[in-house]
Amino acid sequence: MQDKYVGDVGDFGKFQLFRYLFNHPESPFDGKKLAQIWFMHEGEGEQNNDGSHIDYFERMSGTDAYLEDSLMSLLMRNRREVEELERLKLLPNAAFFYEKVPKAYEDRQQWLQQALWFAHKSDVVAVAPDNGMALRCLRSEGHFVPLTLEKDYRQKVYPQKYIFADEIGRFFKLPSVEVVVVYQHLGRCMGHDRQIEILMDTLRETYSHVVAIKHRPYSPRAFFFLCKSDIILEHLTYRLAQFAREHQDFWTLFGQ
Repeated sequence: MQDKYVGDVGDFGKFQLFRYLFNHPESPFDGKKLAQIWFMHEGEGEQNNDGSHIDYFERMSGTDAYLEDSLMSLLMRNRREVEELERLKLLPNAAFFYEKVPKAYEDRQQWLQQALWFAHKSDVVAVAPDNGMALRCLRSEGHFVPLTLEKDYRQKVYPQKYIFADEIGRFFKLPSVEVVVVYQHLGRCMGHDRQIEILMDTLRETYSHVVAIKHRPYSPRAFFFLCKSDIILEHLTYRLAQFAREHQDFWTLFGQ
């Protein structure tokens, strides 16, 4: 996560989804403690237009008035800083972890320990690296190989933009955690829907109870929900299905 992304369409989608799940009186997840792990970094060596999609308000009008007004105010004040998102109180039961992800492997291990301690009393952990999971795409085989921090860290030029498979596992094993939410930027390896389906199958080999939802506007992205029980999965899938029906122009549910 970088400050330049704050308030863009991806941010809107993330908070729209999380507010529906974790800050809505009709949701069984209302009031759950959410730890948002931002994977902050400086974006070294990058020259791109990421974070430029901030012209979405008319298109999204009426989907979440408080969220719309809050993000519009932030952009008009030119306060594109992650800390500002917490000050907006979009998710009252959420706590945000801002420590920058170091590039050196040894420092990354220490950073992970800090993030785990930050999240250790939470019901839900949401991880938000720029690119999502560290993967090797085997296009011809229609398969992804998850990369691990321990063995594959140096395969990524910018490892701070990814979460590795063993890091996901560490968050999932926290005793208080019921759900881990993993953000995934969908790339060009294969069709987006196919990517989601394959990644769901891959994650189910380890976590069993998995559902995913895709946010379609501009550059599509997905959120994978790794649940600790079939009961949690059932409740979460029902709530996500409601959300997808209400906002079918922008969201697609996978794994019903």
